[in-house]
Amino acid sequence: MFVDNVKVKLSNNNELEVPQETTLLHVAKNIGSSFSKKAALGYVNGVLKELSYPLNKDCEIKFITFEDQEAEKSIKYTLSFLISYIIQDQFEGIEIADLGVNNEGFYCDFRTVFKNLNKEDLNTINKALSNIINANQTITVSEIPKKEAQHIFSDTKYMNYHVENNEDNNIKVAQIGAYTSLISYPIISNLSKLKNYKLINISSTNWLRDINNEPLQRISGIAFSSGEALKDHETFIEKYENINHRKIGKELNLFTFSDHAPGMPFYKHNGQIIRLELQNFLRKLQFEEDYEEVYTPFIMNETLWKESGHWEHYKDNMYFTEVDDIKYALKPMNCPGHMLIYKNEHHSYRDLPIRMAEFGQVHRHELSGSLNGLFRVRTFNQDDAHIYVTRNQIENEILNVLNLIDKVYTIFEFDYNIELSTRPDDYMGDVNLWNFAETSLENVLNYNQLEYTINKKDGAFYGPKIDIHIKDALGRSHQCGTIQLDFQMPETFDLSYINENNEKERPVVIHRAVYGSIDRFLGILLEHYAGHLPLWLAPNQVKVIPVNNKIHLDHVDNIKKRLKSKGIRVNIDNTEEKMGYKIRNAQLQKVPYTIVIGDKEINDNTISVRKYRENEEKIYNLEEFIEKIINEINLIR
Repeated sequence: MFVDNVKVKLSNNNELEVPQETTLLHVAKNIGSSFSKKAALGYVNGVLKELSYPLNKDCEIKFITFEDQEAEKSIKYTLSFLISYIIQDQFEGIEIADLGVNNEGFYCDFRTVFKNLNKEDLNTINKALSNIINANQTITVSEIPKKEAQHIFSDTKYMNYHVENNEDNNIKVAQIGAYTSLISYPIISNLSKLKNYKLINISSTNWLRDINNEPLQRISGIAFSSGEALKDHETFIEKYENINHRKIGKELNLFTFSDHAPGMPFYKHNGQIIRLELQNFLRKLQFEEDYEEVYTPFIMNETLWKESGHWEHYKDNMYFTEVDDIKYALKPMNCPGHMLIYKNEHHSYRDLPIRMAEFGQVHRHELSGSLNGLFRVRTFNQDDAHIYVTRNQIENEILNVLNLIDKVYTIFEFDYNIELSTRPDDYMGDVNLWNFAETSLENVLNYNQLEYTINKKDGAFYGPKIDIHIKDALGRSHQCGTIQLDFQMPETFDLSYINENNEKERPVVIHRAVYGSIDRFLGILLEHYAGHLPLWLAPNQVKVIPVNNKIHLDHVDNIKKRLKSKGIRVNIDNTEEKMGYKIRNAQLQKVPYTIVIGDKEINDNTISVRKYRENEEKIYNLEEFIEKIINEINLIR
């Protein structure tokens, strides 16, 4: 029987001619035996496919090796599929709900009819997974008509949901043994490449991550393309466990959480000091840049959020209440309140730019399963600002904001990356205004030779934005600062100013945040500095320890009063513990400076000072030390 050939163009522009139905794997083997062992997947005319994919027409191919990011994602997804197979095979009453990959690794969500799985079951699953990988069992991938998929999965609630919500005419499935599952990402054919994984946990979740839906269980794990990468990750996790901000927050008595208000931090005195210092630091910089600080209510009428456009795009993340039969919403952001303040007065072009800032407390609904210390909460303090400008002022003001953000991040020794996010699918307003806004942001970045990447379709619904991603001491990236250009909200709220020709004109609004969330930024700082905050931020800057409470405590109390009179945060350890324990406790509390006072110090009118993480004690007179510490604090303030 005659078989037609297909022409294959490789990424190096070489061309091959192979029989129809030749798989990507066989093409890789034609290139070379050693190359085929490195190949993980392949792009066929720009679409990522398994190596088992058969070629039926002329095409262009780009192979993906196990060193590429796409391969690592497929490794994780394949492990997720294998987990689903194992728990169906090993345990009764299991219904698979979802397979997936996230930033942490991979997961498999499922419902149990008889009994929940536990960590002991995780060992059974791990052993079965290891056996499958070592045996390099075969996974068959195919595409079937949607009607056939509807028939196959008609008795399985969750898989049937995925079929019905898939808009494609053909549905992709994978099969191992007698088990068949829907898949949404390419599978790795060579299972021997999946050995660098670790199953982490069995936890609870909800169907579609909605707390109102039925509870499910989740098996999660991590995976990498090399053993070295897995080892590096485990080292990172071990290090991270020691600097986790929740652990540090407890040790330093900074904040706590309660079941009475899930996802809403309770700041103790020490934690509140840090929050206020962060606010006041930025407040001073904003004062120097002619920002006007305002305050807006926590709760505003529901109609305001409908008018602003947030209702349509954000109502599922808002909290509501009713007073005197009128519906209100807790503000999830500060923008509408600032628009009302601007609109309350008449403005001339001479007044612009108006830089309106607020440290506003906002509330946003997050699923309980996604809450994560200070990193993901339901209420947080946002360092928000809205700058009202003419079109001619846009680029200069954006540059000013970028300089402000750079100044703040430099103080904390953060490197950062810039990302430009463009028009999303659910955008508001005129496309020409969007194009103008995007060009304005690009002009600022290009003119000032700032490196950036483009994040397509990830802008806010009212305008494009510049996002700033800081990199912490562990090399992790956190999106904090943002600059958003908005032509829509001034139109929505009918904002205006009188221009040079004595005519009404719309201002443009620049939405701006530096920290983003002060709470989240605090959590990042705790981990970035491993709890040892800079002196100006430390809630307790000096601890004074008397050698003998009965003899030296009065003198120590006078030292405390003198330090406090100069605005230095200080406390005394007057416990009956031994001196070595007291000094060690001060180190555990990460107090920047510890002063020890005994007979010698009193007789010599000096103080003995030990700096955090230093064993050497230095001798100062008190006024000399005060001058030193104030100078150190004022480097920032």
